[in-house]
Amino acid sequence: MDVAGLILVGLAIAIGLIGTIIQLYPGLPIILIAVGIWAAFTATAAAWWVFAAVALLIVLAYVLSFVIPAKVMRNEGTPWSAMTVGIILAFIGFFVIPVIGMPIGFVVGVYAAEWYRLRSTERAWAQTKSALKGVLLSILIELIAGSLSAGLWILGLFIT
Repeated sequence: MDVAGLILVGLAIAIGLIGTIIQLYPGLPIILIAVGIWAAFTATAAAWWVFAAVALLIVLAYVLSFVIPAKVMRNEGTPWSAMTVGIILAFIGFFVIPVIGMPIGFVVGVYAAEWYRLRSTERAWAQTKSALKGVLLSILIELIAGSLSAGLWILGLFIT
C-alpha cells in the first residue's frame, strides 16, 4: 500500500477512535474496516494475521462492553426498565439536541424512570449514577479495544 493509502487508513482508525469516545457512530467497525482494507491491499499473511487479531479483539470488546457494565449495574440494582427508558430518550435527544442530546436524554430517561419507580429523588439519582458508570465503563472498554487495534495495525506496518 502506498503512503497516501496508509494515511487514509490511519485517518479512518483515528476517526474510529473518536467514535468510541463520542458514541455518535460505530467506531470499532470503522477501525475493523480500515484494517481490513489495509490487509487486502497489503496482501501478506502477516497483514491478514493482524486483521484477524483486530477482529477478534473487537468482537471480544463488544461482548465485554455489554456483559461487564450490565453486571455492574445489576449489582447496584439498576433495572432494565430504567436502562430502556434511558436508551429511548437518548435516541430522541440525539435528534432534538444534536451532539449533546444523546447523553442528556439518557440521564433524563434513567432518572425519570427511577424516580417514577422509587418516588425518591435521592434514590433515583443514585441509580442514575450507577447507569452512568455502566455506560462509561462500556465506552472505556471500546476505547481500549480501539487503541489496542490501532497499536496492532502500527505493529503490522513494521512487520509487513
